[in-house]
Amino acid sequence: MSKQQHTTTRPALSRRALLVSLAGTGLGSFAVAQEGRHVTIIVPQPAGNPSDVFARKLQIQLQKSLGQTVIVENMPGAGGSIGVQKMLNAPLDGLTAVMVSQTEPILTPASLASVRYKPEQMKPVGLLGRTSYVLAGRPDLAAQKHSELLTLARAADKTGKPLTFGHIGPGSMIHLMGAQWARMCGVQLVHVPYRGVPPAVQDLAGGQIDLSFVPLGGLALDLITTGKLRAFGSTADQSPALLPKVPPLKTLDTALQSFVHTAWGALLVSRATPDAALKRLHQAFEAAMRDQEVQAFLKSQGTDPQAPLSLAALDKFYEAEVQKHQALARAVGVVPE
Repeated sequence: MSKQQHTTTRPALSRRALLVSLAGTGLGSFAVAQEGRHVTIIVPQPAGNPSDVFARKLQIQLQKSLGQTVIVENMPGAGGSIGVQKMLNAPLDGLTAVMVSQTEPILTPASLASVRYKPEQMKPVGLLGRTSYVLAGRPDLAAQKHSELLTLARAADKTGKPLTFGHIGPGSMIHLMGAQWARMCGVQLVHVPYRGVPPAVQDLAGGQIDLSFVPLGGLALDLITTGKLRAFGSTADQSPALLPKVPPLKTLDTALQSFVHTAWGALLVSRATPDAALKRLHQAFEAAMRDQEVQAFLKSQGTDPQAPLSLAALDKFYEAEVQKHQALARAVGVVPE
């Protein structure tokens, strides 16, 4: 064998030896079994939604960590339940996950009678972080401050033409925040559902609807900073770093003292996923989250990146969020329809 031939075959032998050695561990067995297959991240919302943007940002880093192709598949519809159900119907091999907020796994089953899954059927493998919302109005709305907005909303109620409020579907986080804000402030809203955040934001900027809670990032942030949307207050506990002049809603009216909400982004799998596959995805997710470019991107979208959490800690977080948001749905009168 020539020196050149020996150099060429060494990597192949080294890789074979590596796979054989890994096969003795649970994690290595999955690495061997999944070689040559791809991972699918289902996004149960349209392209351009925050969960879609985040999934595509993580895609490259996950591919590096897993050593596999990662595909992002948009599957919107029925409050995100179509995409979530597809993930739950997939083989339990750790190759299919879903990128969600609290809306799709927790709130959609509480609001749509057609949904057949329960939040407890899923578990998180990674948490992106938390994003606050901004109560935003169309640019020509006859109110500059939150107090003026309430005066306007109450006057509209008296005329029998309440202000219109856009959201991404009954039972969604945006819908529930709108319903709770209106109930706490003693005003009425006409709810207008959309098939995703981008079209709702576009119609808001175009004056087709009056109000919405918009996630702090992307198109909405640009429209607020350029004056094409009017910001009345944040749902966070304090003013967002990206919009320091926008006060928390809880400080603007005594009725809103408990009005604090943030959205989180998480990668979920079926709770029946084998431990080895779960750990493999978790390790890849945490590795992707350590990337400085990913961290910078999340912050640019108004998201506070989550510090690393163990699978046990993620489980406790998810269980607490299920209880919290199911209680919120009951408080605003959401029932499955």
